Amino acid sequence: MRTAMRWNAGALRIAIVPLIVGTFAWGWFADAQAGGNPSWSSKLNLKSLKDVRNRMRVPLSNEDQPQVPLKVTLTNGKVSRVINNCEDYLNAVTAGYHAADNFANKESGSFISQCYVLRDLQHVHAIASGGTYEWSRDSLSQLPPLLVVGSREVTGAAEQAEKRGESWQQFDPALKVTSVTRDELEADDGRDSYSLHILARGNFTGGGVEDIAVYGCAVGDQSTWFQCKYFVLSLTNQGKLARQTESSAPYALKPQIPHDE
Repeated sequence: MRTAMRWNAGALRIAIVPLIVGTFAWGWFADAQAGGNPSWSSKLNLKSLKDVRNRMRVPLSNEDQPQVPLKVTLTNGKVSRVINNCEDYLNAVTAGYHAADNFANKESGSFISQCYVLRDLQHVHAIASGGTYEWSRDSLSQLPPLLVVGSREVTGAAEQAEKRGESWQQFDPALKVTSVTRDELEADDGRDSYSLHILARGNFTGGGVEDIAVYGCAVGDQSTWFQCKYFVLSLTNQGKLARQTESSAPYALKPQIPHDE
């Protein structure tokens, strides 16, 4: 029942997977303020929350070759923009520009992993209560269906399952954890591989408890097809992780969404 348009060129996938999975061996920074400090990955190259605005205007660069700037071409109809920093990227996405093909999707990876969380860190609050969430082998039973691959019928079924409160594991019983650390979770269902990376922790929604900002990718096991997305998730009193962002770019925070429904 599950179908997706894919490009069957196995060699290209070898180049894509390290971009998604190998980029996130990181340390963490915490903001110097009282209470539950927001914290974020050192890969964001952010020393303080005061530096976010400047960081968004700095061109993104290749981690292995810092002198080489990264860029992405986004398209809206017949108009294209070549973008190299987060401020321009977010403005373009909000205006309806998008990656028009698989190559542009690949170029977008670094922007998705940095730009949305930098945007949300501008408005993050201290954590007033609750503990710190870490990935575990139980996380798939806490997460909603996040990176579901397939036709509109399949993704629509995933959206309905999320509304019913079903977990990703319930929606896709073949999904198994293949690797897990505090901040990185990898899984596979025999058709696609998935990776979820916690980018930052803080009170993003204003609810007082910890939210996690997450960068997630799905990669075809036998193809070069892939997609990456951004999420903000909150742990509910029922032990579920609730999505607090819209399901598509620019992944805006949902207004006044409670942690428990």
